[in-house]
Amino acid sequence: MAVDEADTDRDWAIKAPIRSDPFQMAMIHRTFRREFGDLGALILTLPPRDTRRSTFVGNYLGNLISVLRHHHHAEDELLWPRLEAQIPSAGGSLREPRDEHAVIAAAIDAVESVRLVWARSADPRQAAELGAAIDKLAMHAGEHFDHEERDLVPLIARYITQREWQAFIDRGAAYVKPRNLWFSLAYAGALLRDASPDEQRRFLASLPVTLRTVVTLLGGRAYAGYRTKVYGVE
Repeated sequence: MAVDEADTDRDWAIKAPIRSDPFQMAMIHRTFRREFGDLGALILTLPPRDTRRSTFVGNYLGNLISVLRHHHHAEDELLWPRLEAQIPSAGGSLREPRDEHAVIAAAIDAVESVRLVWARSADPRQAAELGAAIDKLAMHAGEHFDHEERDLVPLIARYITQREWQAFIDRGAAYVKPRNLWFSLAYAGALLRDASPDEQRRFLASLPVTLRTVVTLLGGRAYAGYRTKVYGVE
């Protein structure tokens, strides 16, 4: 019996996994670039011994670092192994982002070694040390983000399914805890603030209905509140 090619193509299309649309990667990177860049400069300008302000800024920085750590752990645990399985010939190039993560982890350790001490004291000497450490973190992270967006996001779009991508997004969101829910809303607000109208639409559409409503109503407000307390401006 002859095989109907149209039926075969239709069956394949039905069974084929839906490929991912990893547009969130650029949004996440954009927000990290801006926040780390702004904080490195801000810390040098805060009034000495203003421990109320330094405590808030230090906690905000700590929350951002937690998001970055979870983001990279999700990549190492879910994205790179899956790409290696799908593209065995790319093993060498897929080791590079792991090596970059190690460099960034060392830069984070340098920030963390002084962040809490400065937050408690607002000492100008420690501010200078912390500002320099943040600048170095921002530099290494920026180079890594450039590499991912140029060379790896196209591979993700081609080889990672939408289900696998959503598992990565969910794993990256593991930083959300009861104690930092308001910050988590503020981070969503930061992502949306830096996004294009199309990215905003797609980002909100990717969220469950209840979370979409909460982020729409409170994300911008939460982020504006953090900006006011961290930078002293709206």
